[in-house]
Amino acid sequence: MRSYHWPPLLPVLALVLMPFLPFVNTTGLWLGLPRMVVWGAFWCLMFTPALLWSERLLRAAGEEDDA
Repeated sequence: MRSYHWPPLLPVLALVLMPFLPFVNTTGLWLGLPRMVVWGAFWCLMFTPALLWSERLLRAAGEEDDA
């Protein structure tokens, strides 16, 4: 895998493992919402910076290839 594939991997793993994480899949509230809703919403929002970072790494790799 190239370096620009790694940043989006963290949000993907966080969302895939969400049902298996004991501190997320329990009763209780975070910010007045169920824990899984807050966890899922946070990691969905983290896709945007991860994809931006990935794009910048991809552009940097492309510029190195052109040189």
